[in-house]
Amino acid sequence: MHHDEAKLKIKEILDSSISFEGHFNKCFDNIKDSQQEELISWILDCKNFNVSPILSKNDRNLLGFVKRIGSNLRVLLTKKKDGYFLALFLDKHKYYEDEMSKLGF
Repeated sequence: MHHDEAKLKIKEILDSSISFEGHFNKCFDNIKDSQQEELISWILDCKNFNVSPILSKNDRNLLGFVKRIGSNLRVLLTKKKDGYFLALFLDKHKYYEDEMSKLGF
């Protein structure tokens, strides 16, 4: 699946105009089809709260859902508590750690 198709599918699942951060396009296109499908399924699980979120220390109204893909890629899906999804971050773990720190997770 191409990253543009995935973005449309993710927006449809989350019912929002979520932003895609990190090197989403490049990272998504470079993972296996099975990992792409697993990511989409995980996003649906996040929406249905089948995945436990973490709470930001900087903003008590910010929730984060975290996933590891392979040995080097990480995903962070952010959501306002009792609100809408904000961003989907997909990148290598080095950039992921910077993003987690910036957001207070």
